[in-house]
Amino acid sequence: MLMRLGLMLAAFIPYVAPLHSGVWDSMTTYVSKSTKTQQPTIKPLLVHDRIGVILEVKGKYKIIDPHTGKHISTRFAGKRKFIQATKEGLKWGEEFPGLHQILIVPDDKTTTTIVDGIEYPGLIFVYDVDGMISVVNQIPVEQFLSYSLSQYQKQQIPQEALAAVVIAARTTAYYYAEHPKSEYWSIEAQQLGYQGIPLQATGGLAKQIEGTRFMVMSTSPISDERIRAFPAIWKGDPSKGDMIMSQITLPQAIDLANRGENAAQILGKAYPGIRIELMQYLD
Repeated sequence: MLMRLGLMLAAFIPYVAPLHSGVWDSMTTYVSKSTKTQQPTIKPLLVHDRIGVILEVKGKYKIIDPHTGKHISTRFAGKRKFIQATKEGLKWGEEFPGLHQILIVPDDKTTTTIVDGIEYPGLIFVYDVDGMISVVNQIPVEQFLSYSLSQYQKQQIPQEALAAVVIAARTTAYYYAEHPKSEYWSIEAQQLGYQGIPLQATGGLAKQIEGTRFMVMSTSPISDERIRAFPAIWKGDPSKGDMIMSQITLPQAIDLANRGENAAQILGKAYPGIRIELMQYLD
């Protein structure tokens, strides 16, 4: 679960330089250097209730039974075949008798998987659910942000507003990592704008993802050791079910940044009453 690592950042930020130029350094100086932080993962649902999909693995990989953890096979070359469910088990070119779920584990850091033409990093789960196929990806939250926020890559957004966007998106991703919609997946990929590997984050976006690393918004009081993330959405964006809408729009956040406000101040106006926390993730 998400736990507080240091004092609330919302109280700390006003005494230091803008977030992109020193908050992280200040906080890591303040917080014990020996603290270990684990990266949680998120499981976006890529495909649901389909007769089958074209599944291509590019590179070396292992096939595991995710139900038992049993190693099925190791493959040293890629594969591109239609995968579907049969009464006997999954069929991906070859048949997997008795197996109604498989986990594809990259055996090399360059290995990726293409699902119906879209390329994904990380682990790929394929499930037979009542004769229909569902596909789930699993990747670290920080890597997920790099891809799901790629729409902001070329937009002219002030750095403090961009930092606010990243922290809000991370808060949402961590929330669903901790409160998955299903035992098998966290949230539908399209709900968080995740479309695989369209473009690796670079420039200002990559800088803010790294510079705000492990910073999330929380609704919990300072006396509560647990950080309570929540599903955040910017006012004016399409409704996404149970998400909490901000009090200001993204264009208004950009205007505040242009006026000199930092990310913490912007988020404080977007989501009144929240705190920005530096967290650690404990199993």
